Amino acid sequence: MRRLLFGLMLFVGAALNANAGAKDYFSESEVDFGPTPRGPILTHYFIIKNTSKSKVTLGTARVSCGCVSASVLKSELAPDESTAVAAYMDTRRIPMANVLKTVLVYVPFLSPNLEEVTLKVQSIARDDLVFSPEVLAIGNVKKGKTASAKMKVTLFNHGNWNITEVASTGKFVTGTAKLLSRQPSEVTFEVTATLDENCPVGNWTSDLYLKTNAVGLEKVRVPVTVNVTTAIAVTPEEVKVGEIKEGSKLESKLMLQGSQNFKILEVKGGDDEVAVKSESSESRALHTLLFAIKPTKAGDLNRSFEVLTDHKEMPKVTIPFTAKVVK
Repeated sequence: MRRLLFGLMLFVGAALNANAGAKDYFSESEVDFGPTPRGPILTHYFIIKNTSKSKVTLGTARVSCGCVSASVLKSELAPDESTAVAAYMDTRRIPMANVLKTVLVYVPFLSPNLEEVTLKVQSIARDDLVFSPEVLAIGNVKKGKTASAKMKVTLFNHGNWNITEVASTGKFVTGTAKLLSRQPSEVTFEVTATLDENCPVGNWTSDLYLKTNAVGLEKVRVPVTVNVTTAIAVTPEEVKVGEIKEGSKLESKLMLQGSQNFKILEVKGGDDEVAVKSESSESRALHTLLFAIKPTKAGDLNRSFEVLTDHKEMPKVTIPFTAKVVK
């Protein structure tokens, strides 16, 4: 009997440790969208990083309510690799207004252990709150340019409603609010999101939070989307080699994707330790740069390469290079 009980204790303890390990892969386990009008689809990405030394395999995510859908963006993760579980809450399908709706998202782990992590998504749908349009979509913006988008936010049956502050979760997005109209039964503000010209290339999402004086609407989330593009996209944006032994050899590649065909005329900054060349001298939309690395002494190996092109919108591309040479 003691053996059986001791065996059960070991089994339960191992299961608890397994669950704790899977939960540790997530940077967070719940998101509260707060009060929201009906209409928008609220999106959140739960980041997962494989902090173990084994490959991790994930299954198909399940949800406890049809008002939320979820998907695992990548099902297999090598050690130190990351992905996300994307959760989408359709506010039109939340059954009751002015009531906190909580939905569970179940994420199965298939290897190295069979485990399941539960995530939580919640919001309160308001019938008296309206966004027009539903999202502050700044759209496509060229890198180095600023842009903005506007939205009307209306609250019914609260003639004294006021937005006291607009805060942003994004480093490159700021927001403002301006009163458009005030009536006893309806108040409308114009909310503007402005993109900073230093925003890096990518498809980004951010949030503005409206602080207001209405009970239950003290903090209202407004989603912002923007796609920052460039005439020549560099992938990766910089070459990070990490540690490399003195006297060894290593090769690395980098891709340049143009908005149109272009030629690489010259690559400046190369030397005996880091040589760079283009695979092609032809005019094409996609080019590959080859890095031949042969460090001769220990220490930091930092370079900055200039790629000269015939692209009218981007005649020069700067590529940082970093490495740590060890003995």
